[in-house]
Amino acid sequence: MEPEVRSTLPREVVQFLQNPGGHSLIIRGNAGTGKTTFVLEVAEQFKDLQHAHYLSTRVSDSALLRQFPWLQERLLKRDDAAAPVRRRSGLGRLKGMGSGDMMSSRPEMTVSIGRTMPELEMLYELVEADDRVLIVIDSIDALADRYELETRELLLALQRDLVEASGANIIFVLESNDHMLDYLGDGVVECVRVERDRRLVREMNLLKLRGCEIQQPLYLYTLRGGRFQCFGVDWDRGCVDGQWNRINDPEGRYSYGISDLDVMTGGLAPGNVVLIELGTGLPPRVSGLLERSLVSGFATAGRGVLWVPMRKESGAGARALLGTAVPDEAMDRAVRIVEPASQMDMGSGRYVMAVEGSKVEDDLKWKNVAYSLDGASQPFLSIMGFDSLESIYGGEVMEGLVEHLAAVKRNGGAFVGFTSPTSRSTERLSDLATVHLKAERIGGTVVLYGIKPFTECHAFKIEKRPEGGCVSLTPLV
Repeated sequence: MEPEVRSTLPREVVQFLQNPGGHSLIIRGNAGTGKTTFVLEVAEQFKDLQHAHYLSTRVSDSALLRQFPWLQERLLKRDDAAAPVRRRSGLGRLKGMGSGDMMSSRPEMTVSIGRTMPELEMLYELVEADDRVLIVIDSIDALADRYELETRELLLALQRDLVEASGANIIFVLESNDHMLDYLGDGVVECVRVERDRRLVREMNLLKLRGCEIQQPLYLYTLRGGRFQCFGVDWDRGCVDGQWNRINDPEGRYSYGISDLDVMTGGLAPGNVVLIELGTGLPPRVSGLLERSLVSGFATAGRGVLWVPMRKESGAGARALLGTAVPDEAMDRAVRIVEPASQMDMGSGRYVMAVEGSKVEDDLKWKNVAYSLDGASQPFLSIMGFDSLESIYGGEVMEGLVEHLAAVKRNGGAFVGFTSPTSRSTERLSDLATVHLKAERIGGTVVLYGIKPFTECHAFKIEKRPEGGCVSLTPLV
């Protein structure tokens, strides 16, 4: 059993190619979907496990190396090592020879009557010389055209001789998205570009992987920097939540606590009203990480934070969400978690701000907020979970927040509101917001993008970062 590959590839594809025996994988999709970049990444990441070779039938080696300089060792080269006798019946039929004439026993010189097929001869020699080999043919259509063969005929011959008889792994790249050849491959992967909310994203559909359970049939991926990277259900397994490194503010603005989000939006401008809209089926951990990043960034800088957590979280629960990112001393001085007095525990910390829970305009008067945060520096961050606000004050809570919003702007602070799919305040808050972000789930991938201002989709993932917490955002380009 080969060691597990930790990679940027779909884990089902990795498992499929690592399973014992030979396997064929068809990669299909229209031009520009990233098929070549994907198969090159497969060859690169399997180089230490299987002898990977890449055969390009469409682009010259020099052009490939200009775009992918790291490919130098993967380009297919002739191997003159002696090899055992193998059957070449499929190749014999393609060359117009009888199957009995195609027994290979090198190094004797043989003279054959039939068509010359140097690329195919090279493939057979590589497989005959190596017990574990991975070959990428890009593309099988172009190779068939070169020898005036039907693609089906060529693919079937290579499947029988090299995959089934010799145990090689072969990846066939198809020029089009035609599904008529799917039945010939052990596995089929489709690459497509689709439009979602006026944004183009790349999707990979795992249609068939014989002998391998497909747990996530749809992956989003990026070709950023000329390398393939997919995103899946393991988005939240990157690093420990407690990690936090001080993050610097963008010039003239405040940080979201996530450096990639600062780059994406330019940071929080003084007086900003920000709406972060959470889509259907989004894991609760997403909003928790966004809240944690915002609160930690402001509190560790000594600035005050007024916080109504999402999901009606208690003061103690919200404190636990921050973990060690905000030390106790900074928590007591700079953070106030709003909680109705009727729901407070006897042992609530100093960071809990008790309110009556009847009128939001009275409970969140600016003078009350400033008094409660008298040990913190301004400007303040006001961060509100509208599912919690609406459960306390009712669905028309936005009417009572008008004065609070005005005070935030007057004092150069920032207001960030989180809404869920059931929130009644989303439309009204969207009208008032200077920044509108949306987080949703596509397949197994969590994405975040800007509606106002308009941005491309970014994959949301937990991984170690030099600044802030553990959240990264990767453009899906």
